[in-house]
Amino acid sequence: MPKSILIVEDSEIVSMHLQKVLQRANYNVLAKLISGEDAINFIKTQTPSLIIMDVMIEGKYDGIETSIEINKIKDIPVIYLTALNDKKTIDRAKLTFPNTFLSKPFSESELLSNVELSLFKHQADQEKKGSQKLLSTILDNIKSCVIVVDAEFKIRYLNKFTADLLNTLSEIILEFKLGDDIKISNLDDEPLSISLLKDNNQETVATQEIIYINFVGRKFPINNINITRAKFFNNEQEQYLIMFNDAKESLEKLQKEKKEKRLKLAAQIEGAESERARVSRELHDGLGQMLNVVKMNTRSLVEDNSVKEKLVKLIDASIDESHKISENLMPSKLQIFDLKSSLEDLFYNYESSNFKIDFTTNIKDGELEEIKINIYRIVQEALNNIQKHAKAKNVSVQLYLKKNVIRLSVEDDGVGFDLKTAKTETGKNNSHGLLNMIDRVKSMGGTIDIDSNTKFGTNIIININSKNYA
Repeated sequence: MPKSILIVEDSEIVSMHLQKVLQRANYNVLAKLISGEDAINFIKTQTPSLIIMDVMIEGKYDGIETSIEINKIKDIPVIYLTALNDKKTIDRAKLTFPNTFLSKPFSESELLSNVELSLFKHQADQEKKGSQKLLSTILDNIKSCVIVVDAEFKIRYLNKFTADLLNTLSEIILEFKLGDDIKISNLDDEPLSISLLKDNNQETVATQEIIYINFVGRKFPINNINITRAKFFNNEQEQYLIMFNDAKESLEKLQKEKKEKRLKLAAQIEGAESERARVSRELHDGLGQMLNVVKMNTRSLVEDNSVKEKLVKLIDASIDESHKISENLMPSKLQIFDLKSSLEDLFYNYESSNFKIDFTTNIKDGELEEIKINIYRIVQEALNNIQKHAKAKNVSVQLYLKKNVIRLSVEDDGVGFDLKTAKTETGKNNSHGLLNMIDRVKSMGGTIDIDSNTKFGTNIIININSKNYA
């Protein structure tokens, strides 16, 4: 069946010449039209294989504007006829992606070769689009997210499942840059660089880690990420095929497990503190009183004054020691006063040590009551470690509540320690303090960062979300 051609030319002589040449070459000329409006109306009911369009036709639309309107209706290849070769006209025409230009006057062979090439190119493009459409249909029915990005990480394709996940339309974010316009971050909202794909020089990158993809101010958890070098839709450029799953349910499960572990750990710590309080009371009220009775009986029953004085001194020392143990187990001030006062009293007790403590805080009276014991114990443990091992001269303790974050830092100018060794020795006695601090921070859902070296001492920084405590 011969290919059909529509001629849009307002010059009758040129139009007749085109018709004769095309018919002799066995092309079917559907119509010869003289205006853009006629061409647009014609296209609504007819579909020619090719349009030969004069750029400078008279009427409401010139040839370029007519081509733009036709392309909104149907995908039909266009060959422009023009007597003008100025750059402005050519640049305008390029916006409509014409198959070619023919400058007037043109030869018969030139016309026919351009028609043949335009028809061949359009058919090849249609076949390519058909293959792409088939591939897109397959990918759109995959119940996983699929994104294709180029070497600059610009999005060239994303399937419907991905668009639905991001609550958008796929055409909206084409050309957006992954890692820039659409950012990637870990669960702590720390940005991740997509450029690592190039740096590792691997054909495939895979991870089950849950991360966030951030789009228009919202965070979407994803996991089971697989990134492969590929060539889709454009065989000449390096591209990456990125597949991943919606991790909303996985994240909720992970957060639930973390919360359960945190609550379990908090319950264990609370139980230990309750036991400390019980033992403290027993020491103070039970053993302390018994020692006082022994002391009174010693004075009345022992006749030798020298022996009596020695026994009384030993008993007094035992009473003092039991009071110290009781106080360490559960400081009386901690049960009565607020966190700030309790910490100030703790620092006062360390005044006899070889280091000076500088304490600054913006915590007000009565704040952080729910986690008062945990913070007190963390600071107490840190000071004990400094006293035993650091050989520090100065210690800085800062406790601040800012923007829903409780920030505690304990810094000294001592000799520091090997953090890696300490972490691998958490089961040994000399590392129990570090383990206790970490557990208490975890029980509050916080993070702890420890930096230590022999030149600058040790700095412990703890951050806790204050929403549940302030």
